Amino acid sequence: MRTSEGRLVGGLVRFLLASDYRVRLEVPNMGQSVDIVATRGRWATFIEVKATDWKRALRQCRSHECVADYVCVAIGTRSVSTALLDAARGRGYGVLHCLAEEEQCMWVVKPRLNKKKWPPQRKQLGKDLKAISHER
Repeated sequence: MRTSEGRLVGGLVRFLLASDYRVRLEVPNMGQSVDIVATRGRWATFIEVKATDWKRALRQCRSHECVADYVCVAIGTRSVSTALLDAARGRGYGVLHCLAEEEQCMWVVKPRLNKKKWPPQRKQLGKDLKAISHER
């Protein structure tokens, strides 16, 4: 049975909240939407969630580099592809593996601090996050 992205997001939100993150869903960013923005202190982690298509997630993550402090892919496949792990490590992205049946998420690769941020856009993100009411 294929796991839905929505189910993965639900499990991931619970995982992040238990790790003391503030969580916002479907956050607008430069004409796109980020599946999850998790903040802790002044740090913003952008997470793209995919049930299977991790290559698409990597393409989406590239556009988040000018704003996010940390960029991550959350994947709901039975196992995590070595190609995904290699690509994520090469870009400094984190990888979260979410097992919907067990309602469990775990870090497979921790993200590195993103040095490609564009300060004006990062400042705008801070303002935008304060205005979002759909926080969890």
